[in-house]
Amino acid sequence: MVGKLTPSSKPGISEVKKNTMKPNCGEGTAHFKPTTVRVKQWFLCLVALCHLSAFASLYVQWEGLYGVAGIMPAHQAKPREFSLLTISDYLNLPLQTTADLVCLAAVVVSSILLAFPSCRISLAYLILGVLYFSLYQVGRTFLWFQWDILLLETTVLSVLVAPLLPLRSTLTCCHDNISLWLVRWLAFRLMFASGVVKLTSGCPTWWGLTALNWHYESQCIPTPLAWYTHQLPEFLQKLSVVKTFIIEILYPFLFFYPQGAVRALGVYAQVFLMVMIMLTGNYNFFNILTCALVITSLDDSFLPRASTLVGYLSPTSVTSGGMSAIAAVVKLPVKLLIAALKLPYNVATGAVGSKVSTVSVSLVLLLTLYIMRTLFNVSIISQTAEVVFDRSEFYFFLEHAVPMAIIIGVLSLSFNIIKSYLDVFMSSRSIGFKAGEVVQITIVSLISVSLFSMSLINITELDQDTQNQLPLSVQNLYHKYRPYHVTNSYGLFRRMTGVGGRPEVVFEGSERADSGWKEYDFKYKPGKLNVRPPVVIPHQPRLDWQMWFAALGSYDYNPWIINLAYQLLQNNTHVIKLLHHNPFPDTPPKFIRALKYRYHYTKIKEGGLEWWDRDSQEEYFPPLALYQPTLKQFLDYHGYTAPLHEDHKDTYLDPYLQVVRRVVEKADPVILIWTVILLPFLPHFKALRVRFSLFGI
Repeated sequence: MVGKLTPSSKPGISEVKKNTMKPNCGEGTAHFKPTTVRVKQWFLCLVALCHLSAFASLYVQWEGLYGVAGIMPAHQAKPREFSLLTISDYLNLPLQTTADLVCLAAVVVSSILLAFPSCRISLAYLILGVLYFSLYQVGRTFLWFQWDILLLETTVLSVLVAPLLPLRSTLTCCHDNISLWLVRWLAFRLMFASGVVKLTSGCPTWWGLTALNWHYESQCIPTPLAWYTHQLPEFLQKLSVVKTFIIEILYPFLFFYPQGAVRALGVYAQVFLMVMIMLTGNYNFFNILTCALVITSLDDSFLPRASTLVGYLSPTSVTSGGMSAIAAVVKLPVKLLIAALKLPYNVATGAVGSKVSTVSVSLVLLLTLYIMRTLFNVSIISQTAEVVFDRSEFYFFLEHAVPMAIIIGVLSLSFNIIKSYLDVFMSSRSIGFKAGEVVQITIVSLISVSLFSMSLINITELDQDTQNQLPLSVQNLYHKYRPYHVTNSYGLFRRMTGVGGRPEVVFEGSERADSGWKEYDFKYKPGKLNVRPPVVIPHQPRLDWQMWFAALGSYDYNPWIINLAYQLLQNNTHVIKLLHHNPFPDTPPKFIRALKYRYHYTKIKEGGLEWWDRDSQEEYFPPLALYQPTLKQFLDYHGYTAPLHEDHKDTYLDPYLQVVRRVVEKADPVILIWTVILLPFLPHFKALRVRFSLFGI
């Protein structure tokens, strides 16, 4: 019997652990009802972590990217919706001051959410969503990444998942089944679409299973491990592509399977994929955010026991459990990966789930092997693999898979809504309490049905015939709220770029137009051949990323790169800080040009100290001079010389903000961001007795 929660009956840390840290008994144990307390807390914690990373990363780059003399000044943006400009006008503050306050305020809010579970309420996530949306609206090219809109959509769902009041932050809500289901549906759409678009794009490398022959070399900012994985035998590369297709296209359907062990298999497979991507590529907070989405398909019995953050707010846990909290944050991907590898064994031996679960997981694994053999002709003995279906057969699959996904979604959402109502009606609470919970469920259900309906437009982009059958009211609703990115379309790594070598733009400056050229070194993207690829997660160096996209086209489609050259011709201090080395520290160069190279990884057998090799391909843009008329005309045409019309005066805040920025600029961005991430856990350190148990030592 569940009684009304009073201060005297509020569960302490021991009771919370007793209820939420049960052995992995799964859904087959008669005396255990699966809960999602820890799953919910981990989701909210990881979303806060992603916001902290995103805002801190933007803050250290803002002046160079969006300052008054930045590469793409924020005051030149013309957003139609609420934006940073709106906040600046409302507060009557300079735009740069407003941007600093927004980023710093979001960092503080995110840190509080990480440090104190009781503060993870809807209002806090609403604030983070509004602040990030305000920056996104003026961010344009440097903020137009899929993980930026994914973070916006996830934050909308976080507002529904989080409780309204701090008192209930570590407890379940009556509508948890519904709100967490929406997150699960987003995880399905993200992964399923990312797998499907690889084949619908017609990219020959994905169809030929050779995409990973080029991916590790051609991705935006590879890690050192990418150099080694690039050297793997071709069969292993093809086998990895096959596993990627299965994990992204087929395994997301397991998110909706009724048995927890089967859902866990689907989740652990996604986490395994994210960890592999994280180890070989620098994709900022994206992998962490994806893990946050997919773990909502689990219940607490399948989440690693060490990951619990519930109860750390109590006085006893603050002094004894803090290092465990930090360790849990660091270890989560590793623990989930280990759990994924051990799941088949645990199910087979009965350590997890019932006999029915054992049979179900075994059938899924056998079906996976069957698909690998029949659809991809994988042979370990002959070490061969190839796609044995054609595009018409794949589109036939989509014609059935997309409608089936919608039907599963409708049935699953309906079931969770009905179940939420039944749980309230079957409880022994008072009539008034039940009425309040019914109102909550009704409101969340209406919002969920609306969001689900709008998301149908996104998922049916994979099958146009299905989209044409959607009601006109659904399409109108989607287009009404589309500017706010409450639902979005996704599709990562649609086509493999850099086949034959990654294109790379190299800036050079000189005092003469015909000789004496010196290279500019960027912080993270490939440049000098002997520089080791960096590890910058969860930081996203947005200039280095966008330089990768610029190399795929021409400066006509990337006019900001000409403004970058214009700022370098003036030795713009804020822009220079985005680079690693300025070859003209005293006086700016008289000319700047850009060359386009093809970069290749060196081979292990070649030896030596160089990571890259390159060959010259073409001139990206010709030598430019500061007072060149054509340069001025180009910048005028694209609006980069538009003056800043701002009547706001400097405030008493500016000196303090400048002090903060000067301190931040002295630190390495990656180290700074990791420091900011770990700072929220400082209150949990045991007073005067800090244990070095981060990795169990």
